[in-house]
Amino acid sequence: MATLTSKIARNTLLQVGGRAVGTLLGLFSLAILTRYLGTTGYGGFTTVTSFLQFFGILVDFGLTLTAVQMISEKDADEPGIIGNIMSLRIISAIIFFGLAPIVVLFFPYPEIVKIGVAVGSLAFAGMTLSQVLVGVFQKYLHMERVALAEIAGRAMLLIGIALAAWLNAGLVATIWALVAGNAVQLFIMIIASRRLIPFKLTFNAKLIKKIISQSWPIGVSIAFNLVYLKGDVVVLSIFRGQSEVGLYGAAYKVLDVITVIPMMFMGLVLPILVQAWSAHDHELFKKRLQKAFDFSALLALPIIGGTMILGTPIMKLVAGSDFSGSGNLMKILIIAAGAVFFSSLYGHTVIAIGKQRQSIWAYAVTALLTFAAYFIFIPKFGASAAAWGTVFSESLIAIILFGIIIKTTRAYPKLSTSLRALLATLCMTGTVYLFRGLPVLLPVLIGAISYLVFLFVFRAISLGTIKEFFLYK
Repeated sequence: MATLTSKIARNTLLQVGGRAVGTLLGLFSLAILTRYLGTTGYGGFTTVTSFLQFFGILVDFGLTLTAVQMISEKDADEPGIIGNIMSLRIISAIIFFGLAPIVVLFFPYPEIVKIGVAVGSLAFAGMTLSQVLVGVFQKYLHMERVALAEIAGRAMLLIGIALAAWLNAGLVATIWALVAGNAVQLFIMIIASRRLIPFKLTFNAKLIKKIISQSWPIGVSIAFNLVYLKGDVVVLSIFRGQSEVGLYGAAYKVLDVITVIPMMFMGLVLPILVQAWSAHDHELFKKRLQKAFDFSALLALPIIGGTMILGTPIMKLVAGSDFSGSGNLMKILIIAAGAVFFSSLYGHTVIAIGKQRQSIWAYAVTALLTFAAYFIFIPKFGASAAAWGTVFSESLIAIILFGIIIKTTRAYPKLSTSLRALLATLCMTGTVYLFRGLPVLLPVLIGAISYLVFLFVFRAISLGTIKEFFLYK
């Protein structure tokens, strides 16, 4: 029989493997996009997607995480919950993505960007419908099916973008490729999720009221979160040129790829944290939270160290030589990526212990301070100010959420593994520095191998740890 930890670990590995393929396809798409559109054109693409993400949050309104939370509770009416949440999601998608093409008319964007927003509304509608079904797979630890759906969607996107570039069809055609990719992913997600929970669209007023009651604090928190996460691109697009937006957008795209890891992992951990906390088993809760903390440190630290050395070569490889300026921005944003590992950890934990409402102020304060900083510094300093603003916001929210969790649970993290991982990271970073002149993939590989070796040397991990995570027992 598999331990719960090994189930999560194997599920994480399967999902990581699937996501690795999906990410590779996404990076190929990015490589074609940046080389075809150039810095200005890719700036337009970034503006379109960032603008629509604001409306995506209004559509979501916390329903994705609420779905995970509600179906993880004992004796939950799973088909009813998913059916009603999907109905709510469809209604909100029609309303808010219908507004997006109207609202964008009042922004000082080029006409092609405004057309892109209208087309992109369809792509984001499909994406938000897919997201709400992720909770089904998280509950049953079948996230590999989400990864397979993502691979299919990314493959369709790659084909569409390659075709658009080959035909020289322009920016809007690349947005249509995004529509096609998200449609394929949504279709697969619906089919796969119904095999686990045979839901159908329904509208139960009593259940809807309960769903909204639980989701609105999450939705408001996520909305504030988006203000400081994507507000930088919107402010940058208003005060600076689309070329600078393109450089920043390319670096931020790599950040998005990295931050999928903690979100994916915590999505799997959330149900078991909910179960432990709701059962009032605080010792088990603390044990599981500690493992999640250690996992976050083990992954975040080497990513930061390696990118500090290889940021510019990585951006040249991914986006092309025209985007070499994105390298320095990537070195700043990678600090924010490290903070995301812990803001995600404690953000999900807040939901697990039912403190969503009590944490809204944290997101509101962070959004207010960060957005003010964007308007003060971005007009003068441009993309660098946007990047440092992202570092500030992610670090601040992680610290505040950490305080909320400590106050409520007294689950103080033990730092032994983290400090050992830090030593391994410093040694790995020095090793990467020595080989930085080689083609970028070689120092990346050397860094990964050396980090694993140093983890064993400093006893941050052991064979026993690996067995506990990956073997049946």
